[in-house]
Amino acid sequence: MGNSPSTTYVSDWVGECASRFNCNSTGLVDILGQPTSCLVNSTIQSSHDVWGVTYEACKAVCGGMVQSVNFSSAVVVLTTWLLPWIALIAQLPFEAGGWMDLLSACLCVGSPALATYSLALTAFNRRYISNQFKQLKERAATDTQQNYRYMVERVEKADVVLKETQQCPMRADQRTGELASLVVLPDRQNFWLIAEKDLKNTGRGFTYSFLAQTILAFMSYMVSLIVAVDSPQGPDVGLQFAASSLWIWMFPIVFGYIRVGSQCKAGAIKEALVDNHIISQRGVPGGGEVRYQKGLRPDANLYPPFDTPTWLGRDVRGDERLEGPIFNYARIFTWFAFADHVRKAFDTSIYCLRTREPNAPVVPQEVIPPADPENMTAQDAASCCGLAPSQNLRAFMSWEDIPSDTIQHIFYAALLALFLQWGTTGAALFVGYYTRPVGLGCRSGSYLIYGVAATISWLLLVLSQFLSHEVMQQLERNPLQRSPHKTWMAVVTRVVGKAIAIANAGWLIALSFIAETGIFKTCLCQSNSFQYHAGAWIVLFKGGGRLGLWLGGFTFSIVVGLLTAVIFNV
Repeated sequence: MGNSPSTTYVSDWVGECASRFNCNSTGLVDILGQPTSCLVNSTIQSSHDVWGVTYEACKAVCGGMVQSVNFSSAVVVLTTWLLPWIALIAQLPFEAGGWMDLLSACLCVGSPALATYSLALTAFNRRYISNQFKQLKERAATDTQQNYRYMVERVEKADVVLKETQQCPMRADQRTGELASLVVLPDRQNFWLIAEKDLKNTGRGFTYSFLAQTILAFMSYMVSLIVAVDSPQGPDVGLQFAASSLWIWMFPIVFGYIRVGSQCKAGAIKEALVDNHIISQRGVPGGGEVRYQKGLRPDANLYPPFDTPTWLGRDVRGDERLEGPIFNYARIFTWFAFADHVRKAFDTSIYCLRTREPNAPVVPQEVIPPADPENMTAQDAASCCGLAPSQNLRAFMSWEDIPSDTIQHIFYAALLALFLQWGTTGAALFVGYYTRPVGLGCRSGSYLIYGVAATISWLLLVLSQFLSHEVMQQLERNPLQRSPHKTWMAVVTRVVGKAIAIANAGWLIALSFIAETGIFKTCLCQSNSFQYHAGAWIVLFKGGGRLGLWLGGFTFSIVVGLLTAVIFNV
């Protein structure tokens, strides 16, 4: 559609439109949008009652005017209000490798609820493992035989390994007896020491670049805030406050991933657990060695006869098999299964290796470990861990086997995701809605669209994860059992959820840009027509500053961000 012949480009749409009205004009309204008038011999500007005009009057008088795009002014505003937030995108957790890093950024920006949910699950899982392995360490220090006291340090290292490997699809493997060997055999101590050290060395910690970017963003933003407060307080200033509230989620997310912990690069977990670890294999003629340990597998591959169902070439497991912190939401069930296998192996072995009274009766079927750990075989280790020498450990728990802690983590992570998403988006919507004219307009409606789309994207991806787990846990128990309907539903919900998040990320950045170029300077977007339709009106003749309301909404979003950061820190 092109512009009509009567289209007029103006540098100040509001000022030019206001100049076309006088006391004799129809459609004048007061601060509540109710019809009003001013004295014939006076001016609109001198009247305290006249605030604007109806939407219909605006269309009739100013409908042919278009705000000319002032790119220089837009660039100044964008560099002070938007650029600090864009710069912080570089500090978001990617570590997925290649173009998947770009996808991670889009998912974070397009759905802060998803980023918060994954981060919260990671934090809650770390706390869970710390509590579990703290108890195991205390038992190992007091109960185990003196010759097996190396288990104390091993439990401590395993605690770190389990916490630091959440951004990778982990599996516990006992098919060759390797998991039990890793847990009990003394010559596996070196593996745990190196793995723990490597994971700590590649962990993403607090960096000076993050500090510099944060300080720069904060100072730039504070300068913009002070300038906005001192400037004429028209609706545009209030909407800048609203736009800034929309981005506040960035601080707790970036801080949270640094505080909770993630690996600084893709492939770091595989390097720490598998690459270049030469493990001796007992019982092999000539003292054979295997280069890679197999007990802790940082991959999502299935063994025959299993083959993963697909729909239109897309794997039903989806994000569960992808590396990267943003995808931790999809690993909540498989990570708990992995952690539970390892924890139970340690728990059972510590009981097996306990100190026994000299004349204590031997319980039938009780495993008695050799007095010298060097004489322990892989089969002894398996028996000590309560495992068979060769056993397939399930990666996908049945619904009835899922621990209550898992459900609690999901529930609390969901609450935190909604809290941060709508604590910031809701603050922006509040400021935009109550900036005169009060009501739902282009900008406040845009904030609402962003929040709703971000929430829907997160819900679809979580639903996809549940459907995927349902398909896989059935398949793992019976390779012949297929659920085609659940398979395509899992794929479709994942694809649609990601598509919404990507589009929403583009929408947020585009919205932040076009809002400053004057595109919203029209009768439609300056009014609250989305809500009141024929009864809509626009502010033309008064500044309409509501500094207290703007600061209140903005402050609320900051408080939400700080509370979320405190939760991650605790």
